[in-house]
Amino acid sequence: MKNIIIAVIAALLVSTSAQAAIKIDGRQARNMDDVQSLGVIYINHNIATEQEADMALSQESDAQGARYYRPILMHEPGSDGLIHASAAIYR
Repeated sequence: MKNIIIAVIAALLVSTSAQAAIKIDGRQARNMDDVQSLGVIYINHNIATEQEADMALSQESDAQGARYYRPILMHEPGSDGLIHASAAIYR
């Protein structure tokens, strides 16, 4: 019984991580023939670091049903230190 519970938990962890959107670069996006563009997403939350921005882009890509995302722009407008980000998303 204990082994079954462990196996179920492991399967859930693997399936959850397998569904996360994958970050790609521009070269990879151009060379992927079997993907469909879903558009562009924008993150304008209170994000302080590039890692947080990247995580927010990944989560929003997942929410939009994308398998891949390519960050387009990450910048700090003004002097408030907050990062705004956008990404192209693909299925």
